[in-house]
Amino acid sequence: MENILQPRRIKEGRLFRDLSQQELADELDVTKQAISQYENGVLTPKAETLYKLAEVLEFPLAYFSKPYTEEIITPIFFRKRKTSRKKNVVVFETYINWMVEVYAYLKEYLHLPELNLVQKDNVYYSDEKIEEIATELRRCWGLGNGPISNMTLLMENNGFIISKTGLDPQKVDACSVFFTSAKSGKQPMIFLTSSTSAVRSRRDLAHELGHQVLHSWMGKEDFDENADIIEKEAELFASYFLMPRDSMQRESFSIDSLNSLLLMKKRWGASAQSLLYHLHNLNLIDDSKFERFQKGIYHKGWRKQEPFDDEIIQEKPNLIKDAINMLIENKVKTARDIVDDLGFPARDIAALCGLKLSFFSNSEIIKPKLSLIK
Repeated sequence: MENILQPRRIKEGRLFRDLSQQELADELDVTKQAISQYENGVLTPKAETLYKLAEVLEFPLAYFSKPYTEEIITPIFFRKRKTSRKKNVVVFETYINWMVEVYAYLKEYLHLPELNLVQKDNVYYSDEKIEEIATELRRCWGLGNGPISNMTLLMENNGFIISKTGLDPQKVDACSVFFTSAKSGKQPMIFLTSSTSAVRSRRDLAHELGHQVLHSWMGKEDFDENADIIEKEAELFASYFLMPRDSMQRESFSIDSLNSLLLMKKRWGASAQSLLYHLHNLNLIDDSKFERFQKGIYHKGWRKQEPFDDEIIQEKPNLIKDAINMLIENKVKTARDIVDDLGFPARDIAALCGLKLSFFSNSEIIKPKLSLIK
């Protein structure tokens, strides 16, 4: 079957590398108008321009003729959505498209965990209902009321695909999508930024989990119409799921100083600030103590970085990485086969899958090392 140039891939590659049309035009020695015409399918670039395009963007040439086999029609839930630069949103959407294809590719060869998830379909939820649903999911997943030792592993075991990317967390905290297709089935995917603290990352996971439990039924129109409300609902779900009321009631008596709040942080894997707000929301600490602790956190400069942020171990997604390694270890595929089959940039797809950046590049043929005979 003849490969056909996919104009959308050109725009996708340009935005992924954070280049304007003019910047790419300068690199290719063409006009900005030509780039616009390439991206809209009005004009087909010459062969030499295509080769240079692949070189400049550091994408395989085959990527630009790779057909779109899946289409995302469900909403993508972005944290910091209103302040997110379009560039960051586009990069996340590109990662999602790639991961959908990676997942579909792996499912051809491996049995991956089936989805096990409580899902609701209300438009609005009361605080009490959100707490009830968070408790229901804990029971469904066989959890008691204690701290969750590893949120990432827990969610991967229950059918979630999770990836950590290198995007700036000041622009986009995280996003998730409940992707549905004939080829991939129903699959929730969550994308995190890799440079946040461990407790922030766990909170992001729980927040995105809240979206998948409470809002996965929504179409894009429903999502846009109720964006502010569903963000608050997902945030409340995260608090109840990570820090159940019964446990907070049993432990709240010991919170008499900021140091005791930090000890609680280490036990629960949640930030001191999120614990403080949650305890106050549950009426387990009074207004005066809440305000005193708030001022203390502000004066100590803990609003952006807290003690123990660097000591609590980062959780890493392993499911996709382990699946790829299994194909290679069992000689089903080589690393070179996988990157060629997928048609994505080697370093970027390695980062997406939690592999070393050189993972796919190591399979390239290299020149022999020569040395002089002494």
